Amino acid sequence: MVKKEHVKKKAKRTIIYFYMILILLVLTVTASYTWFSISRTPKVSNMNVYITTQPGLEMSIDKEEWLLQLDFWEAVNATTEQNPDKERPVLRPVTWSEVNKCFYAAAYGADGRLKPYRDWHVLSDERNANKQNFEGYYIKATVFMRSGQNAEITLSPAVEVNDGIDGSGTYVRGIPVWNPGYYVEEEDDDGNILHKLVGFGHDNSGLGAENAIRVGFLVTHLVQSEEGEYLPDEEREPEFFIYEPNCNIGLSGEREYIPTPSMDETETLVPPERLILQTATTWTEADPIENGVVIHTFGELLEPPTIFKIEAGEIVQVDLYFWLEGQDIDCLNSGSEAQIQANLQFSGTTESQSGFVKIE
Repeated sequence: MVKKEHVKKKAKRTIIYFYMILILLVLTVTASYTWFSISRTPKVSNMNVYITTQPGLEMSIDKEEWLLQLDFWEAVNATTEQNPDKERPVLRPVTWSEVNKCFYAAAYGADGRLKPYRDWHVLSDERNANKQNFEGYYIKATVFMRSGQNAEITLSPAVEVNDGIDGSGTYVRGIPVWNPGYYVEEEDDDGNILHKLVGFGHDNSGLGAENAIRVGFLVTHLVQSEEGEYLPDEEREPEFFIYEPNCNIGLSGEREYIPTPSMDETETLVPPERLILQTATTWTEADPIENGVVIHTFGELLEPPTIFKIEAGEIVQVDLYFWLEGQDIDCLNSGSEAQIQANLQFSGTTESQSGFVKIE
């Protein structure tokens, strides 16, 4: 009898140990999955960018051919040799430090949460701009601008074209992608099986990342040396402006604008006079729903500042930076592989009442 009781107790302990190990295994897998979900790094894998201007204000990527519209990706590849295969670079969460004049990459702890700023990674254009691999964080393109007149340059507001189906001017949106939908079975009150189409229409491939996009304009005035080379004007400090589209909208819909705080312990990433804010650009389905057709409501530029002043015959260098703002809640919650469209249009006011005239 003693032996049988001993065997029963041993068997009972074995079963208890088995369930304890099973529970611990489940907890471990769950914890690992939670960490993976929290620390998943969002990124933009495909971005269409259109840069235009108006007659009288011309752009170039080599100071030789001057145009009113630039191929953005050609400008990107002209800026750096880090991407010889011309693969589309990705965007990952970073933030700008006005004090240190550079970007920092967000760093995550073992629990998947953001680490303090002191532990974030310092980035550089040479190492981290325009790359498709794990070192890639943001995109940089250099363009040169000139005018035949003295002018103050700003961004053009977004305007509707074709009753909102298209638009021009300056805005950022998630690209609408057609979803043909799928059928589900439903039973009516009489017991008949019906097939209902759901998910039919367009999906926002921006996945919310369009609300975390930032565009920087580093403006450098150039002077021509005796040898004919254009060099930075040492008497004029380069200035960095930040364009924040969709500033009043988040994943949960419209919200009051909340400034993005700086890691430099200031309320905004750059001084307010160098911050360009725009309300949300949104879209809805056409009626009836049609593949490739959506109706846009374009955001409003809120008192856009002058980005730079240009004199007749002067050349100004503008380094364009695109990034996902790592401190923006929409960045931390957006999914990976987002697709974005960004339109940038430069315009300006001149001393002449007739406005810009074509450069001869």
